[in-house]
Amino acid sequence: MSVSVHAEEVRALIDIAQTINAHLSIDAVLESVMSVAKEVMAAEASSLFTVDDDTGELLFHVAQGEKAERVKPIRMQPGQGIVGHVVETGEPLIVNDVANDSRWYAKPDEESGFKTRSILCVPLRTPERLLGAIEILNKIDGPFTESDLALCQAVAGQAAVAIENAMLHEQMLEKERMAAIGETVAGLSHCIKNILQGVKTGSYLVNLGMKREDMDLVGKGWTAVSKKNDFMEELVWDLLTLSKPREPLYEATDLNALCEDICEIGSQREEGEPSVTVDFKPDPNLPEVEADGKGMRRCLLNLVTNAVDACTDGGTATVGTLAPDDDGKVRVVVSDTGCGMDEETVNKLFTVFFSTKGSKGTGLGLPVTKKIVEEHGGLLEIASEKGKGTTFTVVLPQLHEDWRA
Repeated sequence: MSVSVHAEEVRALIDIAQTINAHLSIDAVLESVMSVAKEVMAAEASSLFTVDDDTGELLFHVAQGEKAERVKPIRMQPGQGIVGHVVETGEPLIVNDVANDSRWYAKPDEESGFKTRSILCVPLRTPERLLGAIEILNKIDGPFTESDLALCQAVAGQAAVAIENAMLHEQMLEKERMAAIGETVAGLSHCIKNILQGVKTGSYLVNLGMKREDMDLVGKGWTAVSKKNDFMEELVWDLLTLSKPREPLYEATDLNALCEDICEIGSQREEGEPSVTVDFKPDPNLPEVEADGKGMRRCLLNLVTNAVDACTDGGTATVGTLAPDDDGKVRVVVSDTGCGMDEETVNKLFTVFFSTKGSKGTGLGLPVTKKIVEEHGGLLEIASEKGKGTTFTVVLPQLHEDWRA
């Protein structure tokens, strides 16, 4: 008999240790702990309570066993029921006849239709704090014994570690989420502030032009408002793209034709901007590619626009395509003879809201470009040298099945 108990105890501890390594979600950990506890204790059901740190109440967290799915989550006051007594005293308890125990709290049975006859309840504790308690209900082969209590305490010790780790992980994720929200709000505020300032300036010029009946001034003001409207639209679409995963809408795409069209758009410069030549060097052997044409257009337009903008004193932006080589991938190479970047700047390029353009950029273009390329199963490579220019290379599978295999 002692050999059997020892074997079960070892198996229980191994199972709980595996639970610690297998799950980081608190809900998954609790479910696993209950499942293991019910199995190794050879009982009809088990349940788990945790202590609400703010109110001290016991939250009936999860149950395993007959009719467990019918039990609704309930809250119990400190000291209420057998589990409340265990949490309050910190001592384990065996009750083999709950009907004659004044501490018995029958509400869960009333809600589920489950008939509790006996309970073994053990506190869940770490060296730092009491987390709650485990209840084992109705041992199948007879009353609960002191050997059962020792086994359950061993299980509870490992379970407490698993639960504490999961709670700490979720707290860490929450802190990271709040930090990300803070960075997003700060970045958005900066972008929107710049947009609104441009709209305000343009509106002032429109109003002033109308008062003076100066249509040239009205036109300049309206152009400024229109540009900021386009800027806001770009910001919104970029945020939507970054906010959720997206399956590319694949179609046969002529990358040469797409790049030629984008080069023509990129070569159009406003009055007063430095002269930048946009050269297109297509590979005549480039085959059609299965890609999301709309998504790739956004990517390549971002890269070409950045290449042109990098030539702050004039220069050349070059767009080239390359047919597949031995790796079966097609490439689009966008390079410029502009200002280039140091290693520190390159490492920050794909950080949301980081921009080298000041108020002229949202800091979303390159993160969006990288995300779309990777959704295609591709890579976005970069090489840059301060004062000598930058090269971006988009590497794509010719057929989207190639990266699904």
